[in-house]
Amino acid sequence: MTRHLVALATLLLALPGALLAMPKDPVITALYVRGLAGDAAAVNECIAALENVLAAQPDDQVARVYLGSAYTLRSRDLPIGPAKLSALRKGIALMDEAAAAGPGNADVLLNRAVTTQALPGFLGRRKIARQQLEQLVGLVEKDPPSLSAADRQLLYLNAGEAARAAGDRKRATELWQRGLMIAGDAKLTSEIKAALAQR
Repeated sequence: MTRHLVALATLLLALPGALLAMPKDPVITALYVRGLAGDAAAVNECIAALENVLAAQPDDQVARVYLGSAYTLRSRDLPIGPAKLSALRKGIALMDEAAAAGPGNADVLLNRAVTTQALPGFLGRRKIARQQLEQLVGLVEKDPPSLSAADRQLLYLNAGEAARAAGDRKRATELWQRGLMIAGDAKLTSEIKAALAQR
């Protein structure tokens, strides 16, 4: 699991439901958090539970984006082969569908961007992830309450990481400094300070 998802898992374990718009069911939230932390059985249970939610509420884009993210976690857990690639493609497609259906939903866009950024580089999604994060920065700066303070910090942390990976250290520094100005989560503040120290 990459650093982005590790950071997200750590924060979700510390503050369940406080970061990102988690699925409303606390059981699903707990399964997702365990899946992020590496529990393959929890990933499968989470997928089944989210599919049930979407069968009953097909317009729930938060559930759809989490289902897509959960499929990428399933791909992580499968051995190399057609099933691994199929799970990954399904996860990406579900996240893209959720974002297309809710283009102004900051919670959906943040989950998709963070998950996409954590995918292996050979998939060619890093540039897309950076564009998504920059788009979300613009959206959130026009409407800060669209994300919680901690989610805004998570956004700036990841947007800065994406800018640094693309070789734009000036933009990375700017984004991290904006993240430090937010009184959100102490762990995220520490992550941002560490990123600035390593720039």
